[in-house]
Amino acid sequence: MPKPTDPEEVFNELMKDGSYEEAHLDKEEVRKVLTMAMEDYAFGKKLRRMENPSWRVIFHIHYDVLRELCDQLMRFHQQKISNHQGLFVSIVLKEKRLELDWNFLETIRTIRNRNKYQGLDILGRTWRDIDLQFDLYISALKNEIEKSLNESE
Repeated sequence: MPKPTDPEEVFNELMKDGSYEEAHLDKEEVRKVLTMAMEDYAFGKKLRRMENPSWRVIFHIHYDVLRELCDQLMRFHQQKISNHQGLFVSIVLKEKRLELDWNFLETIRTIRNRNKYQGLDILGRTWRDIDLQFDLYISALKNEIEKSLNESE
């Protein structure tokens, strides 16, 4: 049976499998992780300006920042999951006001997996196709986490 690709189907399958775990919201931990993620993001942006940068390294920094921000945002829903697809689908479905594109998140997850598990490199042309959306999503997630922290005070 093929794996589901529709966000609701993916989410329901992972829920059925018990992939989502209960997580405690520790606001101080969220603040610390947010600070570190944004420091990593700033460093990744500096690397973009290098002459002949490693697009693979830059991609992975940005991917990890985006994934970590999604993970922290899930804490406000008292959930966590180690599966990246499950993390992204949960954010898409539970944070609809952010209007995150499921297809973009699947694209970057696939790029990451092909690099990590199949050895396919990440080239500049691949990066240029996704860099702006990475920036927009990281900014939106950061702002949503800060808003959620302020609202829960």
